[in-house]
Amino acid sequence: MTGGNESCTSGPTSMSYLTCLTYILEEWTGVEDIGDYLSYAFYILWVLFPLVVVFVLPGVIVILFYVSILWLHIYKRKNEIKEAYSHDVWIAAREMLATIWDGHGRIWHGYELHGVENIPQGPGLLVFYHGATPVDYIYFTARLHIMKKRRCSVVADHFVFRVPG
Repeated sequence: MTGGNESCTSGPTSMSYLTCLTYILEEWTGVEDIGDYLSYAFYILWVLFPLVVVFVLPGVIVILFYVSILWLHIYKRKNEIKEAYSHDVWIAAREMLATIWDGHGRIWHGYELHGVENIPQGPGLLVFYHGATPVDYIYFTARLHIMKKRRCSVVADHFVFRVPG
């Protein structure tokens, strides 16, 4: 057992940091065999981790939706005067939101965009399926904006316009 100013690695036998942490926690809490409790807690955490991931991902997407909308409203109020004297004040807002959504798509889903060179320079029609939320369309427009500096308009079902925000 360590005491006072001694470290876990000093003395006749050195121990691992996890064992040292266990001894320190036992001493601090007064609970014997705290390692058994910790191993049980880690097991429960390992079992419940997929459930946590299932609820965290949709939560992050909803938070990103509302943060994007809030950002655009603040940006609009801040730049109302500049809009009269400038060509397009929305360039910075588009760049920032495209970067945020592109990063989210790459990190959470590994989203990549292939075949952008096949999109015509003039008007074109892209047809794709989306699930319960139009997140894949947002990833697509963000990546297209970053790669080609082009905007994409959408024809959507009335459901999309009923989403709050």
